[in-house]
Amino acid sequence: MDAPGKTPLDYLCEKLGRRWQGIDAARQDADVERQKIAGILARHALVPSDTSFVVFGSLARREWTTSSDVDWTLMVDGQVDANHLKVAQDIRSRFEEAKLQAPGPTNTFGSLAFSHDIVHQIGGEADTNRNTTQRILLLLESATVDNPDAYERVISAVLNRYLDDDLSFLSGSGLRYKVPRFLLNDIVRYWRTMAVDYATKHRERQGDKWALRNTKLRMSRKLIFASGLLTCFNCYLRPPLELKTLFEIPEHMEPLLVHLRTYVKMTPIDILADASLSFAKEATAIQIFDAYDQFLTMMNDGEKRRHLASLKAREAHADRLFGDVRKISAQFQEGLSRLFLDDNEKLNELTRKYGIF
Repeated sequence: MDAPGKTPLDYLCEKLGRRWQGIDAARQDADVERQKIAGILARHALVPSDTSFVVFGSLARREWTTSSDVDWTLMVDGQVDANHLKVAQDIRSRFEEAKLQAPGPTNTFGSLAFSHDIVHQIGGEADTNRNTTQRILLLLESATVDNPDAYERVISAVLNRYLDDDLSFLSGSGLRYKVPRFLLNDIVRYWRTMAVDYATKHRERQGDKWALRNTKLRMSRKLIFASGLLTCFNCYLRPPLELKTLFEIPEHMEPLLVHLRTYVKMTPIDILADASLSFAKEATAIQIFDAYDQFLTMMNDGEKRRHLASLKAREAHADRLFGDVRKISAQFQEGLSRLFLDDNEKLNELTRKYGIF
């Protein structure tokens, strides 16, 4: 039986006989920050019963570093109530008083999100960038700090949408499990959207914080994508025994829903560590986590972070610190490529079949 509180990263550290100080520090600091936020919410009774307070970004990933934003939303899953906006505004005010770093300028976070849009508007013209971002990040990098009921209902409803509308998942002979392609396609779409929006933001913001955003795209954003791929691939690679009846009773999707929920509850780093334990050579795992540890250590250095935030694209090619970013991100990319394409034949097969075409 697994020891209580131990994560896949803990088991990977035991297997490899090492720990990563930058990752450990970020996880500990994230837990402290979450407790601080939970205290503010509880002290002022800010979260109504039909809502959940949900955090995203580095706080949800347990990758908290200096000057990290507190990306949050008040998730509403109930009847229309004009008071919800006032509650969100009150939360913003309380966080400002506590000197918490506000979310970025995109307006994706720091306000309300509604379950109806997140669950029902998947694809099509009504599925805005903001809605897609909230939905995918809800699955890949979110956590609830207060009143989890609405949060749990919305996540289950979103996953049900992806499974119910996946016309190919239950087709064929039923002799083998498949990858949930509807969900996978939306994760791939979001990753490509992030890459496209990165260029758009560079233009709209006249290069403001270019190097910092570029660094995150190379590292934390790529980690999110990799963890999403692994979440979908694990439906095929590591299905629980309960899934053996899935094709015998096609309408009974609960085992698969529970299986996906297991991974949704994990942080991206833990999903990657879990895959490294099963599918990666030791040298590959070390390469991946060494690189990510260096990234988080850099992000936790206030001077280096400020330097990247002020660095312009035209200056980057000659900048020593951004040269380090390139080396770290190349190491991370090479490690991910080995994990997905080289170290394990089955993972290689799935990556080529579902991740490329």
